[in-house]
Amino acid sequence: MNLPPWAVAPQYGAASLAGVLPGAIGALGVDLPPLPGDPEPVRAIATAPGKAVIVILVDGLGAANLAARAGHAPFLSTLPDGALTTCYPSTTVSALGCLGTGRPPGLSGLAGYALRDPWTERVTSLIGWETSTPPAVWQPHPTYFERLAAVGRPATFIGEARFEGSAMTASSLRGARFVGVKTARQRVETALRAAEAGGLVYLYWGELDKAAHAAGWQSPKWATRLEELDGATRQLARRAGPDVRIWLTADHGVVDHGPVWDVATSPELAAGVPLTAGEPRALHLYTDQPEVVAERWRELLGEAAWIGRQEEAVGLFGGLAERVRPMVGDVVVALAGNGLVLDSRTQKPGVVKMIGHHGSLTAAEMLIPLLQLG
Repeated sequence: MNLPPWAVAPQYGAASLAGVLPGAIGALGVDLPPLPGDPEPVRAIATAPGKAVIVILVDGLGAANLAARAGHAPFLSTLPDGALTTCYPSTTVSALGCLGTGRPPGLSGLAGYALRDPWTERVTSLIGWETSTPPAVWQPHPTYFERLAAVGRPATFIGEARFEGSAMTASSLRGARFVGVKTARQRVETALRAAEAGGLVYLYWGELDKAAHAAGWQSPKWATRLEELDGATRQLARRAGPDVRIWLTADHGVVDHGPVWDVATSPELAAGVPLTAGEPRALHLYTDQPEVVAERWRELLGEAAWIGRQEEAVGLFGGLAERVRPMVGDVVVALAGNGLVLDSRTQKPGVVKMIGHHGSLTAAEMLIPLLQLG
C-alpha cells in the first residue's frame, strides 16, 4: 500500500482505537478468554488495576482539534496523552465497530457510513440502518460487552436514550446494560453511580460532532461544546474514587470543508461509476472497470486525493473478509486537505450544507487522543 506523505495509515492494535476496551478490561484485572484476531491492549497509559474503568468516547474530538482549541479545554489539554489512530474510514460507524469488537472495518463489515448492501445491491446508510439485514448478521463478531457478560462481569453503556436498542448499538455495542441520559450533568452523575458498582462503564459524548457538522469545529458553537465537555470531565475526575480509572478517547477528528466536486455534474467522474457510497471524504466507487475509473479519477483529482483499487486498499480496512468484499468499493477514494467529493445523484441534500466532515486519512481525522483523567 503506497500512501502519500499527508496520509496517516491506521494502526489496528495497541496504538489504535481497537485496543482501548481490551486495555480498559485489563485495567479491571479481568482476563477474557482470547479469540482469534484480538488486538493488543493499549499500553500508552500505564495504570494500576481499579475497581471500575470509565471509558468516555467523544464523537469528533481529534487530537489536532483539541490542541488547536486548547484554550477552551484547560483541564483536558493539560492531561498526558497517549495518542492513537482511529480506523479507516475515520467515521463513527466504522470506529464504533472497531472499539466495540476490536475488529477492523474490513472484518466487522462496518466499512463506511454507507455501503452497497450485498443482499439488495443498493446503497444503504449504516448510521440510520436502512438495510433489513439484522445487525448481528451484518456484524457477527461478539462485542467486548458480550464477552464480559459471559464471564459474569457486566458493563454499562451511558448514552442518549434514542440509542437504546438501535441497530448501531446492536451491531457494535450490544451486551451492556443501557442507561439513557440527556444532559452533561446527568452523564456525570450516572457514570459515578455506575462506577460505584464496579466494572466497565462506557460513556458516549456526541455534541462536538453535531456542532462540527452544523457550524464547523472552528466555530464558537464548537468551542462552547468543548468547554462543556471540559467542565464535566473535570467534575467527573474530581469526584471519582481513587479506585476508579477514567479514560477519554474519540472516534475521529474533523476538518471544515474546502473545495467540492460533484459526481452528478461531472461526466468525467461519473463515467463508468453507476453507484457510489461512503461519504464525501471517503468514497466507495462501484464499477466493472476499476482500473480505468481509478486512473481517470487520479487524472481529474490529482494530489487532492488518494485513489486505489480495492486490492490496493485492503490494508486500510485491516484486511477484507470474503463476506465484506462486495460491500467495499471496487475503487476507494480518500480526500487530502479539506476537499469533498459529493454525489448528488444519491446523497441527501443535507450533506451539502454540513461544514465539518471526516472519513479520510489526514492527521486531523486519523489521530485521536487517549487521556487519563485524574
